[in-house]
Amino acid sequence: MLTNVFGVPIKYEAWNHQDSLPVYIAGSYDFCTAYIGNKRCIMLIPTEELATLPALKKQIAKIQQVDNVPVVFELAAVSNYRRKSFIENNIPFVTAKQVFLPFIGTMLTDEKESQKIMEKFVYSTQQLFLFYLYSTKQRLYISEAGKSLPFTAMTLTRAVNQLEATDLFFVAKDGVNKFVESKYSRYELFEKSKIFLKTPVRKAGYIDKTQVTENMVFAGETALSEKTMLNPSRVVTYAISEKEYDKTLLTEELIDPDKQVRLELWAYNPKQFSEDNSADDISVVLSFEDINDERIEEAVEELKERRLTAKI
Repeated sequence: MLTNVFGVPIKYEAWNHQDSLPVYIAGSYDFCTAYIGNKRCIMLIPTEELATLPALKKQIAKIQQVDNVPVVFELAAVSNYRRKSFIENNIPFVTAKQVFLPFIGTMLTDEKESQKIMEKFVYSTQQLFLFYLYSTKQRLYISEAGKSLPFTAMTLTRAVNQLEATDLFFVAKDGVNKFVESKYSRYELFEKSKIFLKTPVRKAGYIDKTQVTENMVFAGETALSEKTMLNPSRVVTYAISEKEYDKTLLTEELIDPDKQVRLELWAYNPKQFSEDNSADDISVVLSFEDINDERIEEAVEELKERRLTAKI
């Protein structure tokens, strides 16, 4: 618990009126009475994901029917979207670095964007992002993603949190069903998300053509040439999940282009979002992040625009 907010001491006491509240509210928070300076309020520390804004307003109203003092949410962190929403709706909150307490005439929001927000997505988040990008819906229910992606519930929750931290999505609940929804079109979303995305390729090398298996799909220049005007490379490129291939079997040297193929080992299964015998378009686009070849750059742009501006 916070002991002060920007030098103003907070003193806590027990708040023992949970039995007067509906079970779903009583079970969603740890409650305590707090004195911020000489102002008494009820501090709510969430024990689970916060509800939607309309639901929170109703919860606050029910709590204030029991004890009519300001209700303050004590949060570990708050996203830009949530912060803006709370301020616009006059809902008090505190974090270690941000304070919004309108009932004592104080609004301090000096917290800079967390440096973690600017980090690249972990690969599970990138897969959830791609799942959303390929979805036909503006609103994606997390339960739907959970059925298709190879994640534990905890991994999925972390991926959702990382998406929300970008401030490109908002996360809310429809009843008990949690969903994510982008604030932008698919093309705009991808462009704004590029700073968080990374190549799926962890390692690349060469193998003999006879070692190609059904778990491998076209990738790299081969996949790009299949879907654009790019002339195909003489050496075919395949991709496979790094979990399904022993990287020590790769050789770094191309000796005979008639007998070898190039193989990329990916951080996730290149078949995950594939619609044909090639890896999915956006992952292929991302695999060329450091390329410096004008003809490939043009083909990458062509593939990206066709995929993201078409009606998916």
